[in-house]
Amino acid sequence: MRFLSLAPAFLWVSLGAAKVVQYTFELTTGTVAPDGVERKAIMINGQTPGPTIYADQGDEVSVTIVNKMDIQSTIHWHGIQMKGSIWSDGVPGVTQRQIDPGVTFIANWTANEHGIYWYHSHSRAIYGDGLRGTIYIRPSEEELDNGPFKVIAQSLQPDGSGSVGPDVDTEVKAMKDAHMSATVVSLHDWSHWDSETGLKLWNQTNTELLCIDSILINGKGRVVCPPIETFTPYIIPGLLPEYTAKGCGLPNNTVIQPFPGAKPDLIPRDIFFNCKNTTAPLEVISVDAKKKWVSLALVNIGTLWDLKVSIDSHKMWVYAADGQYHEPQFVDVVNVPPGERYQALVALDQPSGDYQIRVAANVIPQKISGFAVLSYAPSEASSKNIPPATAKLGLGYGGDTLPGFKELNETTLAAYPSTLKPPKDADVTLTMTVQRLSSLTWSMNKDPFLPFMELDEPLIFDPESAKNIDPNIVPSYPVGSVVDAVIITVPGNPAHPMHKHGVKSWIIGRGSGNWTWNSVAEAQQAHPEFFNLDRAALRDGFRTPDSITEPNWLVIRYQPTEQAVTFFHCHINIHLVGGMALALLEGMDKPLPNIPQYYLDFDKQAKHTQTQAAEKNVLPSDPSSNAASSNPIPWIQTALAAALSAV
Repeated sequence: MRFLSLAPAFLWVSLGAAKVVQYTFELTTGTVAPDGVERKAIMINGQTPGPTIYADQGDEVSVTIVNKMDIQSTIHWHGIQMKGSIWSDGVPGVTQRQIDPGVTFIANWTANEHGIYWYHSHSRAIYGDGLRGTIYIRPSEEELDNGPFKVIAQSLQPDGSGSVGPDVDTEVKAMKDAHMSATVVSLHDWSHWDSETGLKLWNQTNTELLCIDSILINGKGRVVCPPIETFTPYIIPGLLPEYTAKGCGLPNNTVIQPFPGAKPDLIPRDIFFNCKNTTAPLEVISVDAKKKWVSLALVNIGTLWDLKVSIDSHKMWVYAADGQYHEPQFVDVVNVPPGERYQALVALDQPSGDYQIRVAANVIPQKISGFAVLSYAPSEASSKNIPPATAKLGLGYGGDTLPGFKELNETTLAAYPSTLKPPKDADVTLTMTVQRLSSLTWSMNKDPFLPFMELDEPLIFDPESAKNIDPNIVPSYPVGSVVDAVIITVPGNPAHPMHKHGVKSWIIGRGSGNWTWNSVAEAQQAHPEFFNLDRAALRDGFRTPDSITEPNWLVIRYQPTEQAVTFFHCHINIHLVGGMALALLEGMDKPLPNIPQYYLDFDKQAKHTQTQAAEKNVLPSDPSSNAASSNPIPWIQTALAAALSAV
């Protein structure tokens, strides 16, 4: 039966087995106070984070983006591979033109993946102002059956054979049900200043603002100012001898802020020092013990800090990473870097009540926690009070996994099922060195990919223009190549949460010391212990090792399957704005032959006007006059017409 269902800002059309899922996002600015302190923010349909996009694997997704702000933006669909729709990937200057004020843009893509993903602006640093949200794609029946649920169920048996203990089939069904109706849990850092203020202060003071105000869970949280002695265990003589009331290292700490010309005294004290508790509502995740399991889809949509997650008295079976099944790990604590995602099954086997969910920054420059509630019997009080910690609390306030508790080991993650393996040999080796060039500039391969390139004509429309760009930041290779990317971090680098758009990549090697080989094959011969092609993770996010006193490196392997310009960058916002990015030209020795006319023509005049305006540092006088057509592109029109004709 064909039918049409309409809800505010959401539409889906059933066409036999296929489905077109439509959303409308209105981008506006306003005032919000998610942690009890008001600040200016960007909202999607009046909220931040924006609405969660739900779809089934195989659906066609269409999002109409109406820019009612006075600034440009785009939206990137993080982790979605964009097969056959790279022009909707949302990277200005790379895959599309900016969406100017008063302009509407329609992004279309196919939900080939399943699991937890998210979306965010890719302009300047403004996703930290609120332009972000989550995506959950329910798996097909075939993919659901491919999950590692039986592995977990059999692990519950005392002898591991499935012959004793809970009924395996009953547990597997409950786990599958939980996965299909997963609870999305977004995590992010939050500051009381907007991104442009932060970038301006960074530029004026040569000092990174490595201090946030709160941690939010599903957009809720509060400012927590613990007694100053809370930070005493985290003092490191010679590195961090003192913390502020916010749990931040001092802005004049020359170890963390090592560049000359810093002017930390110009930074308002509210940013690093002043702290005042608030009592804003907490997020309450309601669970039903009768369902036996809940699947938590954890995603860090933040801009700065890795965030660790634990739940009092509850362990987690982590079974998916970045939307890909992996061999399950049974843990108490999960570290989620910016951009990365994990799914974890939690057994609902504790006494009825409220339990503390702790989310803590896993970093040296700041010690801070945020809180939410896992509730078996939610009441009006659940969102008002942080539940008292139980004896089974695995995570310290400063992000330390406590003795006797187990943290997810991302370095031993292996794609599931075990038949999934990376290609044995590579055709292309890209060697890139991540480093900080100045207090304001970072690079991913010798030279920075700077923000002004957002205003350029997108490379997918004009691949010839890459000849005028520094080749270090636009490497190229043929479609179908098996590519090894060797990411080297020089001493003084923190861990970088890297994200590559497009196809997922295998994490096949990690090591310390100088990279002195011409290829991975050479390195494998010299040091086979650094590599693992038999049990590799398959992801779109990769956390580089910390490099304190010596270089470290990480190797990923991937194989692009269609022409594209693929963005590759650090997901710490200030590092990306500072230039830590590349545009990978995949088979772009000739123009893309199949770009729909809608995208080729989109906002050409407004783009030209905006570029001229940027040179003068002013906005166009009448942005609405440059608005592109907001009519759906033909395949959406066809789907709607077919559905309406059957009503």
